[in-house]
Amino acid sequence: MLAAHGLRPRRGRGQNFLVDGNLVDAIVKDAGVGPGDSVLEVGTGTGILTDVLADRVGSADRIGRLVTCDIDARLQAIARAQRTWPDHVTFLPEDVLAGKQALNPAVLAAWKGEPNRRRVIANLPYSIATPFLANILAEEFQDAWILVQREVADRFVARPQTPQYGIISVLVSLSGVARIVRPVGPQVFWPQPRVQSAVVHLQRSGPLPDHPGLVQLLRRGFTWRRKTLRHAFAPARLEAAGIDPGARPQEVAPDEWARLLTVPPS
Repeated sequence: MLAAHGLRPRRGRGQNFLVDGNLVDAIVKDAGVGPGDSVLEVGTGTGILTDVLADRVGSADRIGRLVTCDIDARLQAIARAQRTWPDHVTFLPEDVLAGKQALNPAVLAAWKGEPNRRRVIANLPYSIATPFLANILAEEFQDAWILVQREVADRFVARPQTPQYGIISVLVSLSGVARIVRPVGPQVFWPQPRVQSAVVHLQRSGPLPDHPGLVQLLRRGFTWRRKTLRHAFAPARLEAAGIDPGARPQEVAPDEWARLLTVPPS
């Protein structure tokens, strides 16, 4: 299909297309997508997931919304030509990110609905998985079911005192509960990546406290992973938050980072 349009997968855009219909059905079934949901899909690709989501979010008596975006306008045009799409599906030939520190306002504006019905269901391009999740956590939504590289998934669910624990682990933990639902091999993609993948479910518990300030705090704290936190923050500030100045960043629990955020610099 891509060859007929003169297109080839672009590694720089993380274009490893999901081609396994059974996995698509499993993700949508596990997520329990239904009428009335307002779903954001990042990375339309060839539309294999879009097709199933479009039919699930709308019914005769309750119409939801599906917003699907892709940075590759030519690729998204191919997906749009595959069928007649219902009115509740919105295609956006847009990058979901506005730089690495923010989401595209046009995408957010299209992704409307009640917070308890707003959902993210996506086969995320590998190259944007972490910055996308870090930024979407500032928004109000019910949950996310995302297919990502296994190494990235392990960071999303990592706990303190593990090698994978870092900034995104803290952000995810403070915003909800994340778990790896199922491991995924490279055979479900075309072209096949050289890495393993996984489906991750994030159930939100609430918005992050002072998202910009928290991200800035964590970046400062994790700059020197092998050094103690007294190199990044005044010992008095750490002690006021109940944190040992001799601790390293990967030893500090998510709630302790949140507490440090409430202690102003001396």
